[in-house]
Formats: sequence, structure tokens, C-alpha cells
Amino acid sequence: MDTRLLTTFLAVLRNGGMTAAAAELGFVQSTVTAHVQALERLAGTPLLDRLPGGVSPTRAGSLLAEHARGVLDLQERMLAEVTAAATEPSGPVRLRAPESVCAYWLAPLLPRLRARLPDVTVSLFPADTRTALTALADRGADVALVLDPSPDPSGVDLVDLGAQPLSLVAAVSTPLPRNRPLTPAELAATGIVLLEEGCSYSDEFAALVTAAQPTANPPRFGGIETAKRCVAAGLGAALLPTVTVADELAAGALAELTPPAGLSRHHLWLAEPASRWRSPAVRALRTALIDSITGPGAPGSPPRP
Repeated sequence: MDTRLLTTFLAVLRNGGMTAAAAELGFVQSTVTAHVQALERLAGTPLLDRLPGGVSPTRAGSLLAEHARGVLDLQERMLAEVTAAATEPSGPVRLRAPESVCAYWLAPLLPRLRARLPDVTVSLFPADTRTALTALADRGADVALVLDPSPDPSGVDLVDLGAQPLSLVAAVSTPLPRNRPLTPAELAATGIVLLEEGCSYSDEFAALVTAAQPTANPPRFGGIETAKRCVAAGLGAALLPTVTVADELAAGALAELTPPAGLSRHHLWLAEPASRWRSPAVRALRTALIDSITGPGAPGSPPRP
């Protein structure tokens, strides 16, 4: 069997449809369709239920997906061990992390990682915690960084890279007091700026504030940069990683407030599939990330270039 058929099938399941899978794999949609049809002929049974909103696996498709992950893992291990005569780790690594981690923490690190591991190609994909952990399970990622109080996913190994501070920020003209913790009711009355759903600290902030005013329906503004601009324009207060607003706070472009009690302490975690074999490139990148984020010069905070 051509294992590319299995790769395509898992991409279809991961993306929920043929078109999105084709975009991820760099194929035309007809190629993806042909791969799935070839697998169904080999299996002698339908593997996907075609639904208006996308596709879902049949019972046979779910069983095939489980075995496909094992086959592809074995193939990856075989190829890596066959080429292990090279003394330096080499090959691709797919890394998923929140947008703030990608832009503010990993971007300054990537040149140093490239110098340390010149033959390792790192592909970086922004993803919230839920998406990143799903990608690990579905072979859509090799390593993930997640920002969460205490994730507890099954089948995933976690390394705590340290607590990461969050800052409550507002426009410099805000009428909110700065000399005491704010109440959720005060924030609900003034307005809050939220990131997209799935961001753990923004979702927790939303839950705390809307509990004080159940009729509140604060809007979502997507990414960090959009949220900062909305805050500066006076649309409300936002809870954001301190590293993402450090420059604005130092320049006096944003005001820092004291958040209400009850918010969790978030940590940065390195996550890997527990049972999947890790290539030398994945192991080398894992070590480099841990050294760079927790080593000397970066105790408990993201490294700076």
C-alpha cells in the first residue's frame, strides 16, 4: 500500500473535508478524492460519511485511522534510523503554539535554533491549546507549546516551562482605578476585549466577567495585535501575556491595571505525544526549546533576542 494514501486520509479527518486537506498537503482536491477512493477500494467499504458540513469517519474509517497513525509512525522511524548515519539531527519538525508564543517568544528564538540545528527544518503553526493538542493526536504536529494553567490531556507528555505573567491593560485614558484590584462588575460595565475562543486565559477572563453580568456579551477581536489596538482605542480592558504589551507599557501607550482575584496562574508547557516515536530532529528541537526557555538568562520568562 502507498502510505501517501494514509497521510491524505488522516489530513482529511484532521481538517474535516477534502478541500482543506488539499490546501494543507499542497494537492489539488481531485488528488485527495482519488486517494480516499483508492483506500475505500482497498478496504472494500466506505471510510467517510459525506455530510453537508464536511466529512466524518465511518466505523471502518475510525479503525483505519488508528492503524494508519501506527503505520506512518513506523515508516517515519524506519526512514530516520536508516539515515541515522548522519551525525547531526536533520529533517522537518512541525511545531504548534499560540499566536503570542509564535510572535513574541519563538520568533526571537528561531535564528538561534537554526544556528544550533542547521539541518532541522521547523514549521511553525499558530494554534490554541485545544487545536494544538488535537494536532498532536492526529499527527498534525510533532511538538506543541501551550499556555494553560494545568492541561491534563490523555496520551500527551508535558514539560512545565514555567509560569508566564499576564497583564490587564487598558487605554491610558481609562477611568478605571489603578491602585487596587478591579471587580468583575467594574470590568463588565466598562467593557473588555477578548481574543478568539479557545485562548485559555482570555476564555477564563471572559467567564469571570460575564459571571458578574450574565447579560454581557463581549466581542471577540481575534489576535494579539488587533486586541492591543482596540484597547488603545478605548474599547475596553484586555488580559494579555505581559511580554506582548511590555513595549506599550514602557512607552506609556497602555495603562496597566490590577486584575480581579480568581484568575489562574498560567504556565507555558511543552507537549508531545506520549506513545509516538520521536525522530532525532524532534528530540533535538525539544531539548533546544527547553534549554532556551528555561536555561540561564531566561528564568521563568520568555527569552529575548
